[in-house]
Amino acid sequence: MEWVIKMIDLEKLERICSACGISSFEQEVGEILTEEYERLGLTCTRDRLGSVVAVKCPEQQAPRIMVAAHMDEVGFMVEHIDDNGFLRVRPIGSWWSHMVLGQWYTIVTKDRRQYPALMGSMATHGLPQEIRSKTVPIEDVYLDAGVGSREEVFSLGIAVGDMITPQAHFAVMNNPKYLCCKAFDDRIGNYIMTEVAQRLRDAVHAPLYLANTVQEEPGLRGARTAVETVHPDIAFAIDTTLAGDTPANHNICSLGGGVVLSMIDSNSIAPRALVRYVESICEKHDIPCQYAVFNKGGTDSGNIHKAFDGVINMTLSIPIRYMHTHHSMIHADDVEACIRLICELVRDIKEEKLCME
Repeated sequence: MEWVIKMIDLEKLERICSACGISSFEQEVGEILTEEYERLGLTCTRDRLGSVVAVKCPEQQAPRIMVAAHMDEVGFMVEHIDDNGFLRVRPIGSWWSHMVLGQWYTIVTKDRRQYPALMGSMATHGLPQEIRSKTVPIEDVYLDAGVGSREEVFSLGIAVGDMITPQAHFAVMNNPKYLCCKAFDDRIGNYIMTEVAQRLRDAVHAPLYLANTVQEEPGLRGARTAVETVHPDIAFAIDTTLAGDTPANHNICSLGGGVVLSMIDSNSIAPRALVRYVESICEKHDIPCQYAVFNKGGTDSGNIHKAFDGVINMTLSIPIRYMHTHHSMIHADDVEACIRLICELVRDIKEEKLCME
């Protein structure tokens, strides 16, 4: 436990992850991150979509480095309120309805009032087997706010279009290196970037742009505007990737195995020369790493690498169990490895390093 407390700022991580912020509702997250960056003396700007970009050493003449992580989490939006006060919802991001029934959620109104609600489900007693064996279509789920009418819902200030986020508590597990909370996808990336800023606080290096992007879940939208704002020479997206170390999931990534070098996903392929360079930094500084070779999923890299005449770019990932649920799980060693890797990359990157063939 002492190691985790020393290496991971649990209070800050919990604050970032517990904030409510689905796609296009990331204001609270952005405010927390802006406060963190400005405390460290960095200048922050917002683009017109809402992405927060913190800048360090902009006066240096070396290549521009962009590191990006998205602020939005998966959730729902209020779509309809019926006569009895039940809320029909529209998923924001990908959900498996198997994982949402009977779970607590937070409804956030336009003036930021928060109300608890429960995702309703059919009573299990007497449920026919043919129904039990099926997954409820996500469009059929509904939210129960514990009221008796549409008028009661309105009296709370809840309206169509309001944000709904998973409600979960932050937990340090039995092995304290295992951490559990909602929204590690991708608030752990935002946390990592604040830690990079902290550790490089007194260092002079290439211009560094820490882009906390919006609307990644519905289509990598914030990354597109952020890269246009920064115009980087080289960029790294920080995100999560599926761990395959449970009885239910099998792949080559595992919690505690190190930072993941993502070779390919559904919308980007890491340049081989860049992968070799990052591998060399890991080897030089004894940073544990592992690999992901998936043809599904995607990250902000999908839009970053296509900007202008092309941006040298790849994704560095944290393996995660139970992604897009109320309680995802990560390992502190992987977080530390990612922080160290980004710090060493920022220290090392020079103009000549961009000639990657």
